[in-house]
Amino acid sequence: MKFAVQLYSLRELAAREGAEAVLRAVSEAGYDGVEFAGFYDLTPAQMKELLEKYHLEPVSAHIPVDEIEPSAEYIRTLGIKNVFIPWVSKETFDGDTEYKALCEKIKEVYALLKDSVLLGYHNHAHEFEDGKDRIAKLLSDLPFLKAELDVFWATVAGLDPVAYLDGLGEKLAFVHIKEAAKEDPAHNVQPVVGEGAVDMRGVFALMNRKKINWAVLEVEQYPCGEEEYLRRSLENMKKLAE
Repeated sequence: MKFAVQLYSLRELAAREGAEAVLRAVSEAGYDGVEFAGFYDLTPAQMKELLEKYHLEPVSAHIPVDEIEPSAEYIRTLGIKNVFIPWVSKETFDGDTEYKALCEKIKEVYALLKDSVLLGYHNHAHEFEDGKDRIAKLLSDLPFLKAELDVFWATVAGLDPVAYLDGLGEKLAFVHIKEAAKEDPAHNVQPVVGEGAVDMRGVFALMNRKKINWAVLEVEQYPCGEEEYLRRSLENMKKLAE
């Protein structure tokens, strides 16, 4: 199994020190790759040079559906093979006109990328509110679409993330490894991976069984310094993945 960092996790470091500091931190912590959340106003060529300098694989990217086509040069130049739509509002899911427009836009994007890129959707918690499963509906209505399940948000939504991951079957492409606090996880800092409320042993066992080759770390609120968090989480993830 390989390990990547969702670069949204290091947005504060990026604001302080810039893109190169972010990639250096990921590389020095021992990760294999990155998942983008924006491209730091660098050109595709500049970003490719930094990735090569720090020996990081651009495994995936979070790109809003309306920004995927304008980002095609980054996707092509960097060799990104997996693109995930990171957010769709609850109102869009629940509005007939809005939802139909969303599906048509996703179909257009898929037609543009399908020969070279896997296209998927990344969840939060609102997709499961009101007793609904908006992820299941989207994946059913768009059979080509895959899932990148965020186990933190699944936990916040009250789901068993391992059971939900298993239920996705072949729709599961990637997993966001994000730990959850044992109390009030939506509002508390996220512990180091393997030290919180998520059944990470079960998550990694399932990933191994399904041959999910990348674990993508994300953290929004740190319990310690960024470098320590990246290092300790990777140590734990490697043990869990054995």
